[in-house]
Amino acid sequence: MGSPVLARGNTTRQANKKLRRQRILDMAKTLIATEGFEAFTLTQLAKEAGVSAPTIYNLFGKKEDIFQELVSGMVTTISIALSNPNMSDPIEGAEVFTDSLLHLYEQDEAFYRSAFIAADRTGLFDHELPSGIFHQSLQIAQRICTEAKENGFLEGNIETTKLAEQLFACQRLARQDWVNGYIDLTRYRTQVLMGMYITYAADATPDFHKRLCIKIEALTEK
Repeated sequence: MGSPVLARGNTTRQANKKLRRQRILDMAKTLIATEGFEAFTLTQLAKEAGVSAPTIYNLFGKKEDIFQELVSGMVTTISIALSNPNMSDPIEGAEVFTDSLLHLYEQDEAFYRSAFIAADRTGLFDHELPSGIFHQSLQIAQRICTEAKENGFLEGNIETTKLAEQLFACQRLARQDWVNGYIDLTRYRTQVLMGMYITYAADATPDFHKRLCIKIEALTEK
C-alpha cells in the first residue's frame, strides 16, 4: 500500500515543479518583452516570480539558459505555424505563409520583437542550423516555387532556388524592419507580400503575371 502513495506524492512534486518552472518562464518572457534581454536579471526574475535566486539556478541555470529555453519554445511554435502552407497556388501560398507568421507575432508582439533581437545577437537563430526557423522558411519558399513551376505558374527561366532565396529574403528583411521598429505588423504584411509578388513576376507566365499585377496594385493602394 505504501508504494502507490509514494508514487502519487512523487507525481505531485513533479507536477508542482513543472508548474513552477512554467510560471518562472512566463515571468521571464514578460520581463524580456518589457525590459529587453540585456536589462533583465535573474535577481529581478526571482523577485517577480516569488522564488529565490537559488531556486532559479537549480531549475534553469544561467540567464542565457532561460533565454535559450524560451527561444526553443518559440522555434517550435513558429515551426507548427508554418507546418502546412497551401502550395496549390503560389499567391495563396505566399499569403498563408505570411499570415501564419503575422498572427503568431500579433499574439505577443513585444516578446517576439525582443526575442528576435536577443537571439540574433547571441547566435541562437543561426541561419545554417537545419532545424532552425530560417532554414525551414527557406525550405517552404523552395516548395512554393517548385510547385508553382510544376503547376504552370512560372516559366522556368529562373532557377527555383534563386526565386526561393528572394522570397525568403522578402520575409527576413521585413522582419528586421519590424523588429527594429521601422514598420508595424500591418506594413510588415504589405512589405513581405509586395516583395514576394514582384519576385514571382520575374518568372511568371502571362496569365499569372496579370494576377500578380492586380495583387501588387491592390497592395500599393493600401
